[in-house]
Amino acid sequence: MPVMTDPRHARYYAFVWPLFWPWLWLNLRRLEAWQRETGRTVLLRIDRFGNLSIDAMADAPAPHRYRYTAPAVPAWECPSRWSDLPATIPTGLQTLAKCSAAPAPQAKAATVSGSAPVAPDTS
Repeated sequence: MPVMTDPRHARYYAFVWPLFWPWLWLNLRRLEAWQRETGRTVLLRIDRFGNLSIDAMADAPAPHRYRYTAPAVPAWECPSRWSDLPATIPTGLQTLAKCSAAPAPQAKAATVSGSAPVAPDTS
């Protein structure tokens, strides 16, 4: 689409004095050619004379940064590589079933003034 009739640039032409429209047209053409070549976007400022000044510029696109590379070792083959667990768990540890099957000592209910328990016995 030509720069002069592009609806995105209508506000620029409305801001710049008509005497300087050719200068604005030339600057916008140069800017669009540069953007097509580099792939960068810019935040620009335009004055009443059609001059462009770049306030902020995006980083140059790096296509190699956006490609996914799979890891050499899948996570399911070596879980310790992808977690905080050690590679070998010590053999002296008890299993969870043994720990939970251990009997707990019976706790006595505390009483206030020796007659009634603080909390009712719901067991």
